[in-house]
Amino acid sequence: MAFLSEAEIEQSLLEQLQGLGYATASEEDIGPDGHRPERESHDEVVLRRRFEDAVERLNPGVPPEARQDAIRRVVQAVRASRFDVHDPHGLISGAPRIADAQAFLKERGL
Repeated sequence: MAFLSEAEIEQSLLEQLQGLGYATASEEDIGPDGHRPERESHDEVVLRRRFEDAVERLNPGVPPEARQDAIRRVVQAVRASRFDVHDPHGLISGAPRIADAQAFLKERGL
């Protein structure tokens, strides 16, 4: 089996998400030092403004205080579950290992 770098796996997964209709953004744009930063550091795995907008859009009938409480709880849970600074995406997706991602790509012929 050929070795896939983290960058190759990331690019393949981003292409799959784009194929499903998701918008993606680059580090150069939204990263801490980007043109339009959406987080202060790489330690922030939740893009707060996007998350808040989505919660509001999906829950228009929920009082703002309840939405903010839910957002706060999710952000705290993500922060509390961070075991590895080098694996921020694993927190949300169930801590996949590189071998799991490679198997996923191999099953799909990527």
